Amino acid sequence: MLDPGEEYHDLATLLQQKARKNGDRPALRFEHRTLSYRELDRETDRVAAGLAAAGVGAGDRVAVLLWNTPEFPLVWFGAAKRGAVLVPLNTALKGEILRYELADSEPTALVVDHRLWSAYEPVRESLGIPNEWVVAPADGTGNLPEAVRPFSELPRDRGSDPLPEIRPCDPVSVMYTSGTTGPPKGAIIPHEKQIVTPREIGLRSRLGPGSVLFTALPLFHCNAQEMTALTALLNDLTAAFDERFHASTYWETAARFGATHVSLLISMVNVLFKQPAKPTDLGHGVRTALTAGATRAIWPEFERRFGLTIVELYGMTECGCTTLMNPPDRIRVGSVGTPLAFVEADVVDDEDRPVPPETRGELVVRPRAPYSMFLGYLNKPEKTVESWRNLWFHTGDYVTRDADGYYYFVDRKKDIIRRRGENLAPYDVESVLNRHPAVFESVVVGVPSPMGEEDVKAYVQLRPGAAVKAKELFEFCVEHLPFFMVPKYLEFIDEIPKTANQKAQRFVLRDRKGGTEHDRDTLGVVLRRP
Repeated sequence: MLDPGEEYHDLATLLQQKARKNGDRPALRFEHRTLSYRELDRETDRVAAGLAAAGVGAGDRVAVLLWNTPEFPLVWFGAAKRGAVLVPLNTALKGEILRYELADSEPTALVVDHRLWSAYEPVRESLGIPNEWVVAPADGTGNLPEAVRPFSELPRDRGSDPLPEIRPCDPVSVMYTSGTTGPPKGAIIPHEKQIVTPREIGLRSRLGPGSVLFTALPLFHCNAQEMTALTALLNDLTAAFDERFHASTYWETAARFGATHVSLLISMVNVLFKQPAKPTDLGHGVRTALTAGATRAIWPEFERRFGLTIVELYGMTECGCTTLMNPPDRIRVGSVGTPLAFVEADVVDDEDRPVPPETRGELVVRPRAPYSMFLGYLNKPEKTVESWRNLWFHTGDYVTRDADGYYYFVDRKKDIIRRRGENLAPYDVESVLNRHPAVFESVVVGVPSPMGEEDVKAYVQLRPGAAVKAKELFEFCVEHLPFFMVPKYLEFIDEIPKTANQKAQRFVLRDRKGGTEHDRDTLGVVLRRP
């Protein structure tokens, strides 16, 4: 476990000192390979040397388009030792969005999984990235693109070029956040942030000497990087990774890796809870689930069914993948917790004035420690200034705070639906719909209303083999929701579109055409008005 006397301020020093301390203890586990602390340090030294030999210098950017495979941390930490900056790309990207993020970040090098080459190849010529390496299949089969070097042949000799001195304020990565009103923004992350955040996460995660932190979230996301990989390394533990999230075999995979801790998003919590009950629900060693978005309705039942304790939290790329978190000995069901030690938080109205307890407002945060949040948005100074209005970073999320300082998530500010003068959170409607026994998952969006403002539309994915009429779901909502929250429209959908980190793509559903839409009024459903 992390000794209070151990001080780290950059990833290079962290790996070197932890290798001396832990030697052959397993650091990172993947399906077909385990890296010890010693191997991780040695192999990332090799990657750093290879990058130097290829002309990648301090401050240059190295993009990766990789699944959760051992090559990801090797490039991540190897680039950090070189003083280079990692640009982790969403594995679902293709076309113009992929081209935009690569053009915006201007990488000197790219490492791409051979299975993702077909997404990269159409935009390749327009980018002209000087160095390209492909991660070949583990069994050596498959065809590598002509004239592109395999990652396994990365040079080993950096020559006379020494490793640079790394400062806590130096950028270690550029992580792109989803664009809603414009193109994606690249958040510049310093070394210090990737040390401070996981250090604080570890203090609230109920860790023990033999803990194994497991995730099926993608390593291109700050959650898997900071909550799993770096929290484990800082505390001399083991992190384990599945390549993708598979709900039907999740607990079996966790058991195979020896997991004691898992990290789950709300969509994953809901999907796991809707799986048919089976003996393996308790046949694992997981005792703590770090979650984001667990509701009061599901929280206690989820804990009982799977034999674990939920530690709920809140975070985002810019201000720490975990910014608020429940204290492990004072968990409050329904709350995302209290601020971690490195951050100060408040709740404000639209004019940035603090609001009283139990009042909805926007969550704003600012660092208590230098370089413990992002440095700004790459190539977008105006967006950086806009997000830091009045010396607070504006998260864009609505929350409330109780008298004891615990925060409660309401919804994304931009997702709030304005209906007949009322503001409503999709989260509240979805929580009710998801309680219906036939519903696997739901997503609620605002759609234009002929009366002005918006109407509420629900997209519903049913459980396998389940059947229910739209009118029954409308009446279920009438029974459990205020009249102004009851959806006007409902559409059944085979599968909710998701990002690679399991977040619903609301923008896809807002623009969806051609489905069979059920109208509450046409079906004769009567609202219960006060």
